[in-house]
Formats: sequence, C-alpha cells, structure tokens
Amino acid sequence: MKQINSVNFYQEWVKAVSDRKEEMLSLWRKNKELTLFIKGSENSIINTISKKFGLLSYERDYYSIDAILYNPEDLTPNIKPNTFWFRDIKVAFEHENTFKSGIYQELSHLLITNSELKVLVTYPDDTPIKELEYFHKIIKGTRHSKDISDKENLLLIFGYENNFEWEGFIYKENDWKSID
Repeated sequence: MKQINSVNFYQEWVKAVSDRKEEMLSLWRKNKELTLFIKGSENSIINTISKKFGLLSYERDYYSIDAILYNPEDLTPNIKPNTFWFRDIKVAFEHENTFKSGIYQELSHLLITNSELKVLVTYPDDTPIKELEYFHKIIKGTRHSKDISDKENLLLIFGYENNFEWEGFIYKENDWKSID
C-alpha cells in the first residue's frame, strides 16, 4: 500500500483524470454531472484514487465534507452495519466546481477538520495569484499553520479546461510550494 501525502495524491489525481480526459472535458461545464464524475458515483475519480492507496472512499457528504478516504479501522467499532461514523479520517476532500463561489468556505472547513491530508480541488480560469495570497493568509492565521506547513498536508489542486492542465500547491509557512 502506497503512503499518502500531498505529492502522491496530486500525482494520482492527475493520472486518474488524464486517463479519463475526454469524459471529464465533456462534463466540465455541467456542474452536477462533473461532481458525480469526481465523487459520488461507483466509478468516480475519488474512488479510483482511494484504491491506489489501499483506502476506501465515503462519497456522501459527511458533516459537509464532500468525500472522505479512510481505512476500515477508522470507522467506529460495534455499530450497525452499513452506517458510517468515523473516528479518524485519512483524507478530507472538498470539490468546488465554481471557483468564484466562496472557495474560502471550503478552505475554512478543511482547516477545522482533523485529517491526515486535506485536499481542495477547483477550476479557476487561470492561476489565481491574488487568491493564493488570500488563501495563504487564511491558513497562516490559524494556530496550527506551522504544523500544516511542516507536514505538508494541505493541498490545493487547480484544473484548467484549456489544454486540460493541472496545478498543485502545498501550503508552506512562507509561500505555496508548487508541485511539478
């Protein structure tokens, strides 16, 4: 089983969406269908990625987290079958189709979620330099920003419809670290 971190999550993301590029491009501007393609369907991108790390995916909103990647041991023991109460989360995943619709809310939500990795995927028109500065300010203002930086466990992924390009950014105390 592959260890999960920001860099290898990003790499698996790019591979998974690239393998299904034409399908994703056909859904790019159809918010509901794109969301189901990413999370919430049997053959979703998140399901594909979870398997690469030997994890399971829970793709129905859990306390407003869009999707969770977890191990079976992360579930609360001795509860009714087919119910999901988590005591640990490997990956908290947020997906926002519309970049200009309050990404700070998704980011803030990730910041108060206890998970090994926090991932936010969205689709700006071009590299959002001013917004990256704003997002950095949001994170830096938390009491655990140094821990997030040291662990490199907050990942932003930006997807661009033109040329089907992807950018990954990891939070660091002084700036964002770009993933090549």
